[in-house]
Amino acid sequence: MSDVTGRFGDLLRDIEIPYPWERDAFVSAVGRHRGRPIDLQPVDDPAVLSGVGCGITTSGLWIKTTHTDIVLYFADTEWHADHVISHEIGHMLLGHDRVGASDGVAADRVPLHALMPSLSPEAIKSVLGRNDYSSERETAAETFADLLMVEATLPRRRPSVARRMLFRTRHR
Repeated sequence: MSDVTGRFGDLLRDIEIPYPWERDAFVSAVGRHRGRPIDLQPVDDPAVLSGVGCGITTSGLWIKTTHTDIVLYFADTEWHADHVISHEIGHMLLGHDRVGASDGVAADRVPLHALMPSLSPEAIKSVLGRNDYSSERETAAETFADLLMVEATLPRRRPSVARRMLFRTRHR
């Protein structure tokens, strides 16, 4: 977990967490950091995502296409939506698309055409869903989401020299 915590702090030096928290502003900042837009697509029926490694009630799926990242998600509250989206962004920022494909979901196993009829199968570069919560990637992405949601709720702090020297996290 300390590796994820350190990487979280490093990443957030470059990506500002909006205060007060605003999901779309953060997602846009991550997109600018990655040099590719992120398209959030809510899904009305969690059953559409179940069975493709996405959990049951709060679910997410990251689809990396040629030019954009798409996050499909189901959540029954705004807080859950923030967390699921943050989890998928954790996968993006932690580089989980560059590590072996064994934790990914085969694109043909996901009913993408039903969800997004305009998405060409040829444009899909990778699909990353939640296969289980015990894998190292899933634990790291979940930790990233937890850290982000905690950081987003903290009051804005004035930076101090001592804090910058003793703690490697970004200061808001």
